[in-house]
Amino acid sequence: MSQYGGLGGLGGLGGLGGLGGLGGLGGLGGLGASGAYSGAVTLGLQTTAEGLSHLVGTDPAAAAEPMDFASPANLSRWSGWVRGSLYLTEYAKGLDWSANAAAETVKIRMDGAAMVTLARPADTILAKQAAIVRDYADLRADRTVEITSQLGFPTEYFSMILGLHNAQHAKTLELLAATQVAAAHTAMIAKYALSVRRPDQVDGRILPMIATPGHGSFPSAHATEAYAAMTVLSHVVEGWASMSDQTTRLALLRGLAERIAVNRTVAGVHFPVDSWAGATLGTAVGRAVLRRCGQQVETPSYSYAAVHGDFTDHAFLNDAQANGLTTGPEYAVTQSPIFSWIWDEAMKERQGPGAGA
Repeated sequence: MSQYGGLGGLGGLGGLGGLGGLGGLGGLGGLGASGAYSGAVTLGLQTTAEGLSHLVGTDPAAAAEPMDFASPANLSRWSGWVRGSLYLTEYAKGLDWSANAAAETVKIRMDGAAMVTLARPADTILAKQAAIVRDYADLRADRTVEITSQLGFPTEYFSMILGLHNAQHAKTLELLAATQVAAAHTAMIAKYALSVRRPDQVDGRILPMIATPGHGSFPSAHATEAYAAMTVLSHVVEGWASMSDQTTRLALLRGLAERIAVNRTVAGVHFPVDSWAGATLGTAVGRAVLRRCGQQVETPSYSYAAVHGDFTDHAFLNDAQANGLTTGPEYAVTQSPIFSWIWDEAMKERQGPGAGA
């Protein structure tokens, strides 16, 4: 995932995307924050205030109309980075996990129920996977720009497919950023617990084309983020119900999620099984975010135990069980009024023929 080294907010957890903070959330890192005035403006404001104060009296100020208490109605008044903090808190307040040392599994729970269980891949599988990673190196020359520009959150790539623009879709982009942050946060839990070595630490012939990130390989956080983003944005597109080529765009979103995941194998920093685990976790995170938004989507639990092979979205959709992915019972996720607010705001930005101005 993003290199965890340049985040304007969250105290330097770098990237959680590269968009000036938490991937565009105004940014848990700067965008939308007031910032500081220059020294000249500060002094000018001071002398102006002193020069104007004699024009008004000294009577006590009239009481201001109070804002609603602890209400989503106030969210539009706050800077994006403030809302970003709230999104992460609202998502994570039901997030929990436990590790089973004997089985070498981590179980991630949402609102008290199992969401995803991931098993640590065997060393023998990783050794076989390394050969696939080496083969993918042939694509590096063609994908160098993609790979390096996707070190943070690849928001621009999703924007390209859906025609998103900050002037017209600021809240949709904010929802996308919140989703990517939630996915990154969840992936780090699994990475910590499972502690899987990176490909170049398994096979010295891999020679990554970018810096190996300073955290575990499994699951891929890029795959987690991409599949969470794709899951949420696909539902956004369906909610807009105004794109005449909706089917085309939904297919492109899935293709992009796969490509972002595979690019990390091309770069030499992830095994294909990392993408399997990340796509599994990201799909679950995306659906949990949608439930937080009040959307009635299915939320099946998942379990993934690595099976040697390559990762493709076609296999993820059509041959999951043969590749180690099983589906379990559904679980409930509590709706959040804060997430419901950003969802409603995104729905006002619907795109396509017949949409509002």
